[in-house]
Amino acid sequence: GAQKGEEEGEEEEGEESDRVPEEFLSMRAVKEKRSELKRLKNTWMSRAKTFLISLFAETVDRALAKTEMNRTQSFVFRAVKETVNQATLELHETCKSYIGLIDVLIMFDPSMAESLAQHYALNVNRLIDRYVKLICTRPIRVLQHLTSSLTNGGAVDEGEKSPEAEGGAALNRKGSVKRRGREKSKVLDLEKPNEEIPELFAHILDQVMPKICKDCTFCGICFFSRDREDAGTWLEEEPEVYKPIDWSDKDAIKSTIKILLKDISGDIFAFINEALNLDDAFSIPFMKLISSWIYRMKDREEYFQTVQWLQEIQAIAVSTFNEYMANYMSLIENPKLHMNLFQGKSVKGIWILQYFLKLPRIVEHVELLSQQAEEVANLPQFSEEVYSLSSNLIEDAYCKYSEKIFQALEDLVASEMKACHADRLRIENYEFYCSSIGSYQMSLPHLSKYFDIASKRKEAAKQRYVALTLEWSAFAGTFEFLYRLENLRKDIPPYDICYQYRFTPNDLLSAISCIPKDVQAIQPLALAVRSRIQKHFKNDPILFMQMLKEVFKVIRANFESLAGNVNECYKAHTTALPWEDIEKMLRELST
Repeated sequence: GAQKGEEEGEEEEGEESDRVPEEFLSMRAVKEKRSELKRLKNTWMSRAKTFLISLFAETVDRALAKTEMNRTQSFVFRAVKETVNQATLELHETCKSYIGLIDVLIMFDPSMAESLAQHYALNVNRLIDRYVKLICTRPIRVLQHLTSSLTNGGAVDEGEKSPEAEGGAALNRKGSVKRRGREKSKVLDLEKPNEEIPELFAHILDQVMPKICKDCTFCGICFFSRDREDAGTWLEEEPEVYKPIDWSDKDAIKSTIKILLKDISGDIFAFINEALNLDDAFSIPFMKLISSWIYRMKDREEYFQTVQWLQEIQAIAVSTFNEYMANYMSLIENPKLHMNLFQGKSVKGIWILQYFLKLPRIVEHVELLSQQAEEVANLPQFSEEVYSLSSNLIEDAYCKYSEKIFQALEDLVASEMKACHADRLRIENYEFYCSSIGSYQMSLPHLSKYFDIASKRKEAAKQRYVALTLEWSAFAGTFEFLYRLENLRKDIPPYDICYQYRFTPNDLLSAISCIPKDVQAIQPLALAVRSRIQKHFKNDPILFMQMLKEVFKVIRANFESLAGNVNECYKAHTTALPWEDIEKMLRELST
């Protein structure tokens, strides 16, 4: 900027030289007068600059002195807030009053714009820092009280710390927020989300961000608007929405806003740190609330640095949520857990696995917090792109978790010697997954893929379990004959069946010999099947009834098919089996 100013100054001198005859420029008196005028100009510019800088500093010094005085008087919240807001208005009025002087300085030396802007930003930063401390103090104390009540019965250890001490320590805790997940070995219990915490963070952003945005825009227009005539008009009117502005130096704006935002995030990090000490899942509403503000500020050049500042805070939330899910996934991959589950070298005594039980609680917990964040964000219109970062992150985590628990289940049942116990465990876990996650299919479309996988694996396991149960039952020999008979009938007409090898009338009588001729004698055999199913699914009455109906539906269908095939293929022979009574008895046992 300084180099640019010198070059323009040289150009002005060159133009002046063109207008003045050469013989006058070489005169000693003219040279001395020009040198004197240049010294006067530089002196005036230096004093004008010093004057403006001192006005900025004095306005802020007076305000901060008043806030210190109020702080000794029990730290009156409203009085301090009003003092800070009034000081900001005074700064704005100072710039408006002296906009002509600022324009002249920038006209004489364009590098003055960045120099004055940075001094202005430095003083505004002092006010914003005080304002952020003020806004964050109560929310931080609420969180500290809540944390203390959960850990040691309600005693507040740090409630008496001054806001300045809290803010200073928070800067050092910025890194600790990122490291905390690695230091914390246990996974927090999932409790009902505290609705106040997303609202507290939304309150902080709703108080702080409009002020920061207004100061960024004001600073940019005052010092970096290329159209200086419109700049004065905009500063006087201060419209809610500014039309696109032609900036004179975009890089200078970014460096100036960086000064304006310097070190003000300490108290916000302190609040985030306290909230994440309670529950890492609060990273989701924090992420969404920050996204809503980033969306509001998009496509505005003067907010570029502010957006980056918010993205730094958001990165901590992203990292924390990843660690939150990684903690749960580490339980799935824990070899000690699998050793404990498989102590008896069988999955016979295992029901729904712990990590299957965890998933719906995680989803419910996170989705509730996510919904609360969208409600308190209160965007004028909804757009999918606003929350795309958090939505994709959440869904990817759910999908990764689902994939891991499916693989863990299959690895576990692969070690089981008895297929019926392996399929029983599959049915119970996949059924639980489908029933608990099914309601989220519309809101979480990526998760529907794993819902379909679970449904297909559950149905395949059910079919295998039904087949294994029939093979175990007393009717196994009869049903095996029936299946062979049905296959044979595809190629041979009914009247020729009784002449085929292994399908003679004697083979038929041998196959149905395991079925008593009295329905009362058949009932204990059917009850044995029912008792076996009940033993396997004793932990879930609903699933027991489902599987009971599935198995007995196939048994009834087999008896009905057997009766029809016997009537068609063995008309000259009678079986003396009470088909209708068997059907009635089986229907009663399946209810």
